[in-house]
Amino acid sequence: MAFEAESDFSKQLTTRHKCSACFKQYNKKEHLVEHMKVSYHSVHQPRCGVCLKHCKSFESLREHVIGPLPKEDCSRVFSEQGCNLCLKVFDSPISLSEHKRSCRLPAPSPIGTMKLPYSDPIVVSHNGRGPGAIAIDCEMVGGGDDGTLDLCALVCLIDEDENVIFHTYVRPQIPVTNYRYEITGLTEEHLRDAMPLKLVQEKILQILYNGESIVRARMQGGKARLLVGHALEHDLDCLRMTYPDNLLRDTAKYPPLMKTNLVCHSLKYLTQKYLGQVLLGCFIDNDLEFSLVF
Repeated sequence: MAFEAESDFSKQLTTRHKCSACFKQYNKKEHLVEHMKVSYHSVHQPRCGVCLKHCKSFESLREHVIGPLPKEDCSRVFSEQGCNLCLKVFDSPISLSEHKRSCRLPAPSPIGTMKLPYSDPIVVSHNGRGPGAIAIDCEMVGGGDDGTLDLCALVCLIDEDENVIFHTYVRPQIPVTNYRYEITGLTEEHLRDAMPLKLVQEKILQILYNGESIVRARMQGGKARLLVGHALEHDLDCLRMTYPDNLLRDTAKYPPLMKTNLVCHSLKYLTQKYLGQVLLGCFIDNDLEFSLVF
């Protein structure tokens, strides 16, 4: 009896409780239960195509298969049948070869081939396919004594088909002390007849809410459009605007796109890693055309 009791106790010490999603192991079952309550594993998390392990982010998945200390078995299979861009694993090298032809996105054409006069913004009506999503990006100039206060000077909205919906210069509400020309390409001349911030806010909200009431948009979305961007909180703050959280899609806050310590990556890094393009910057040329440079 004593021997059996000792054997059972030894078995309890060696028994490990394993999470079926991320494979973490715990000595006590209650610790595993607590882990499951706070981990929020779901089908939306990146998964290893070899061992099917759930990863917190694409960055942790990348480290799992091709990092400095990868999982040996997964790394071996991935090196032969995995795509380094989207991190998917395929049945054979032939399938992988076919996939790679379409995985790398082609470089987008420059936005804004139309000239943009100072006083006339581009406003294009959206197609009637439904609410859809609108992407936003802003260019900031500097205000304040040291030029470190971000002021929105240019805003651009595009739809899912990369059509320009709204594009205009914005008149800052306080004097600009640093145009950050090396980054923005903006000068005093560009903002001389720029659209007032109040009017910019009205036009953007009109496009986003799409005729939907603010109350319903906050509760159900309705006809209101999704707003997509990187560091949206900063852009909206500089525009002095608010938009319902349930309609925001921020690449800086989407866990699968964040670092393993849940700190956001730069937009340049995300563009290169997940779109296969190198984002060099943006500029305003002498013909007042706004372009993204790839």
